[in-house]
Amino acid sequence: MRERYWNFYFSIKFKACYYMYFQIFFKHINTCITCFLSLTTLSCIAAWDVWNKYQLLWASLICVSQVVQAIFPKLPYNDMLISTKFMISALDRLLLDIDHDWLIIDIHHLSDDEIVKLLEKHQNCYSDLVNQFFSGEYLPLIKYCEKKAEQECKTFFSVTYQTQD
Repeated sequence: MRERYWNFYFSIKFKACYYMYFQIFFKHINTCITCFLSLTTLSCIAAWDVWNKYQLLWASLICVSQVVQAIFPKLPYNDMLISTKFMISALDRLLLDIDHDWLIIDIHHLSDDEIVKLLEKHQNCYSDLVNQFFSGEYLPLIKYCEKKAEQECKTFFSVTYQTQD
């Protein structure tokens, strides 16, 4: 049962790291889109003198900029960014509780029944958080975020608990 609790602990830590890297990744995308929109608007105004020479180019840039501006707030990951923001802080608290209980399991050598109760409590808490913040939506699996989360998770456990890969 200790191994099952440990695996749950590892998976929740991984998910917390994944949410964090998901947040970082899509904030970078939002920054790039915002910069594109700003630069397009500024360059179109700055190039007003050149407007007559390259009408098709400037009209295309303005058109693309306006389309992106219109759909930008409706991009599906924007809602997920808000959800992950709240999920990350809630998971931090859950991870503190899981870590605390792991130390109790380790020090007091709890019985399997006691470990099962702790595990169920934390699983229910995580399930409640998912239902509260994602309500049926799931984050897409992004390999970059997955690799970064895995590296950070391994580093955390190797430093905190002196584990090997």
